[in-house]
Amino acid sequence: MADSWSLSLRERYAGLLYASLAADALALAPHWIYDQDELARKFGRPTEMREPPPGSYHAGKPLGAQTHYGDQVLVLMDSLEATGGNFVMEDFARRWREFWSSSQAYCDHATKDTLAHLEAGPGLTQAGSTSTELGGPARIGPLLLALRGEETPTIVGAVRAQTALTHNSPIALDAAELLARTVLLLGRGVSIPTALRTTTADVNYRALPAGEYLRQAEEAARLPVAEAVEQLGQSCPLEKALPAVFAILLRHGDDVETALVENVMAGGDSAARGLTLGMILGAAHGWRALPSRWVEPLQARGRIATFLAAVQLGEG
Repeated sequence: MADSWSLSLRERYAGLLYASLAADALALAPHWIYDQDELARKFGRPTEMREPPPGSYHAGKPLGAQTHYGDQVLVLMDSLEATGGNFVMEDFARRWREFWSSSQAYCDHATKDTLAHLEAGPGLTQAGSTSTELGGPARIGPLLLALRGEETPTIVGAVRAQTALTHNSPIALDAAELLARTVLLLGRGVSIPTALRTTTADVNYRALPAGEYLRQAEEAARLPVAEAVEQLGQSCPLEKALPAVFAILLRHGDDVETALVENVMAGGDSAARGLTLGMILGAAHGWRALPSRWVEPLQARGRIATFLAAVQLGEG
């Protein structure tokens, strides 16, 4: 790994986006398999991206594609590119609805509820589901990149608004803020453990018991990742997923590849965890820490490069 203090902001923010989407794509084939023995039998140690097998949640997608979480990251990315790097809720919501009107991607409960609410017409600020799952906050990578020069309150407001479109629960909004504040600290060269301790202790969240989540993670991080995640919970709700993310970061936060592979092997909602882990690990270590064999197969690689250029951020 490069010395964290020597990394440029360009390397960190490009890393944030590439690592997040690569982690999601790595989880594409084995996503939502909870039985860790079954995972090992079918995929071994998942160090390479694979095409989803027939009958899986994302069957029909090619190798290097995104899960439905990553697809929504790309929708947000396209919206930010079209609006000159500014977050415009109306544009994002329109593109998000258009995506789902034609996509064959897996449609989860938060999406179904939000689409139904939008159809009923309560307005964008009231359309989001009450989901408490990590999938909504996990999408914020492009926002953090595009708004990197703005003041913290502006960034926090944008990530909370993005999340609220589909996950309008207080705990989900708080989680988006915590992730944003963590990445901002990493951009200043703060270590992952210090950033997590700071953002869980120094902010008074309305609904997120951040300090308790970190305490649980610190205890579980003594275990191998598969055991830790199984103990904390493999499923989608933040009360399980966020402590699991913290535990993986505390155990393998200095090794991007090991952290993301172990995340997939832990099973369950490895894609939402992967998006979140990728944001934090990419911001901490830069895009060069990501194995090239995970960048080259990404179906969205060209779109990512175009977006980076549009928001005046290259890879170097």
